[in-house]
Amino acid sequence: MRKRWKFWILLLHIQLSKKTINQNGKTEWYLVLFRFFLYFLMAAIQEVDNIRNMRTALEKKVIGITAFGHALCHFYMLILAGALLFIVKDLSSSTARITAYGTICYFIFGLGALPGGLVVSYTNPKRVLQAFFLLSAMASLWTALSGSRLSFAASLAFLGLAGSLYHVSGVTLITQAVKQRGKALGLHGVAGSAGITLTPLIAGIILSFSGWRSIYLLGAALGFAGFLALIFDRSIPVRHVQTEQKSALPVQRHVIAAFAIMIGVMMINGLVYRGFLTMLPAFVNEQLSSASPFTGGLLSTLILSVGMIGQYAGGHLSDRVSMIHLYLVMVLLSLPFLFLLGFVQQHWIVLMGVFFALFHFPQQPIENHLISRWMPSRWVGSAYGVKFTATFGVGAFAAGLAGIIADRNSISSVFPVLTGGVLLSSLLLLTLIFHIRKRNLNMDRH
Repeated sequence: MRKRWKFWILLLHIQLSKKTINQNGKTEWYLVLFRFFLYFLMAAIQEVDNIRNMRTALEKKVIGITAFGHALCHFYMLILAGALLFIVKDLSSSTARITAYGTICYFIFGLGALPGGLVVSYTNPKRVLQAFFLLSAMASLWTALSGSRLSFAASLAFLGLAGSLYHVSGVTLITQAVKQRGKALGLHGVAGSAGITLTPLIAGIILSFSGWRSIYLLGAALGFAGFLALIFDRSIPVRHVQTEQKSALPVQRHVIAAFAIMIGVMMINGLVYRGFLTMLPAFVNEQLSSASPFTGGLLSTLILSVGMIGQYAGGHLSDRVSMIHLYLVMVLLSLPFLFLLGFVQQHWIVLMGVFFALFHFPQQPIENHLISRWMPSRWVGSAYGVKFTATFGVGAFAAGLAGIIADRNSISSVFPVLTGGVLLSSLLLLTLIFHIRKRNLNMDRH
């Protein structure tokens, strides 16, 4: 089956190579990048083959269902960004108002992670994951059927609450059931990036022949499918599963202080992450106003697809090198490309976006791996709740802030503002590294 996929992807690549140069002799940059995406897709298929030979039946099932849930979770959260201009027009509203609704959704998405983490700690991640699929499907259906701005805002708030259950349950399940945490979290990140990557493309395709409500109907169908898959599953136990892992660090005052600094870094990066994802599709569509929604969605997809490479690389490297220093390097490398994104035009937008995604997205599996190493097993769910509340809850304000900046100035002015956050997070990371060295804490042991 995978050989057939490889054949058809290669054939599509050959056909696109003939159309890379248009009739005027100019290079079609979106086709060049789409060919690059096809190369990566073939590599991803090969990686799936490698995974099948590495993991137990339980690990395969855990990675499979959490990968689907992670992709779907980000799909729900990014539909608004992918269809923003169409929703604004259909509801006769403004960009600032609709992004404010998105801010409420994202804030609840993050805030709900804290009690969600406590529920995971006192129950089990499988049950919470089931609740995520069912409630998200119901919320997505409500959003699709909403007939007013008030109903639309309320349905988005419910969608954010349902989505808040995913990360604390999915990541906890992985860290408890899979031995190679770093690599598993990297693959989990790839799935999330796939959801982020494909959402603008799926939105662009659907918007080309239907309305924005159809995107939420698709999300509802996928959510119900995930719920049924877990209901009929018998291999993932309805209890806490635990593999043999090296013990976490002793909970000392200095470790807690290091964790607090790290939460500050994650919170700032959450603001950057949400602001970038919210405005990127609209920015690409604005700069390519003569292009169709499909083309704009395709280009946004190509930019975000590079994050899949970064996610896997970040998780893979976190098993081998110092996680703290790797994290700092990724933050510093992402900074110039986010800044330049606000000052370039045409195909340079795609290039800057690609390099920013390449270095920004690896930070997420590194963060999750660090928490699993620092916290005792019984505290992991709650620690992830704190982490995702900081990144998604506080980060939610970036959506509304980005909308205000875009309305008062321009969409391009959002990215230099976000760069200030990257600079601040790098300074906090340097403070954290100094703290670790001063206290002689072994925070990176594997």
